[in-house]
Amino acid sequence: MKPKYIDLQVNGHGGVDLLSAKTTDEIRVVSRSLYKNEVAGYLPTIITSSLESAVKAIKLIEQVRKDPKSGEALILGIHLEGPFISTEKAGVHPKEFITPPNLDHLKALLAAGLIKQVTLAPEVSGAIDLIKFLVDQNILVSLGHSNATKAQAIAGFEAGAKTVTHLFNAMAKPPEQGLSDAAIERTDVVIQIIVDGVHVSDQLLSQTLPKIKDRFIITNDAVAAAGLGEGKFSFGDINVVAKDGQARSIEGKLAGGIANMTDSIKRLATLGISNEIAVASATTRPCELIGVSYESVINHFD
Repeated sequence: MKPKYIDLQVNGHGGVDLLSAKTTDEIRVVSRSLYKNEVAGYLPTIITSSLESAVKAIKLIEQVRKDPKSGEALILGIHLEGPFISTEKAGVHPKEFITPPNLDHLKALLAAGLIKQVTLAPEVSGAIDLIKFLVDQNILVSLGHSNATKAQAIAGFEAGAKTVTHLFNAMAKPPEQGLSDAAIERTDVVIQIIVDGVHVSDQLLSQTLPKIKDRFIITNDAVAAAGLGEGKFSFGDINVVAKDGQARSIEGKLAGGIANMTDSIKRLATLGISNEIAVASATTRPCELIGVSYESVINHFD
């Protein structure tokens, strides 16, 4: 079956964690596993890590991006999720590698490969300047892993951030006091959300999706365990256990997702979202957000 989905947040797949991968062959395992799950193109996502580890991973991924093989999902660029995030909303990101916004650090990451999206926390000192710099470089800025107040979130969007990473997850609670509500209220913000029945309850999804139905993108925040089933896997420097449709750290924190796009679209149907809107959220809409032609991606597989 010809692949059709686009995923903007893939940490790993098929047993391989992208940050921990040592060879291009391991990167290709991820691309092949995604292809088997009908993903046509994706953004390998590098979570918070040491600068050395991140640069090494990006350079490895770049080799594969520039030389795609048959039966592999296309790498459309890289998503940096961190390290300029909130320590209060780190999730499973290692706090020892979270760093204040730093232009030299950022430039070193950008020099390593094609960076398409950067997730950061707007409330951290120096973040607004970093957002403006990235926007000037035509790089998509997403707000996430953030403890921002609503006003701080709005400042991030005003500075040029255009989207939000996994709505409701790793954000201030209750949502009406922070980033979640700011993103939902602003019609110019594209919302990325995990629709696996684990990260966000179906009740909250059913309340939220009608408000954002023309501007949401689904992702699974896939980790190494995705595409394999249950077991123990790595996610950067941490160990993850996949069980009962969930991936969690040893401490019990959610550590990305293991669902696939087809399942997520089926879940959207049960929540009353039309097939047309659901499919767009996993195909054309993510391409539009990162400035890539969906047709060119799909035509690659003809």
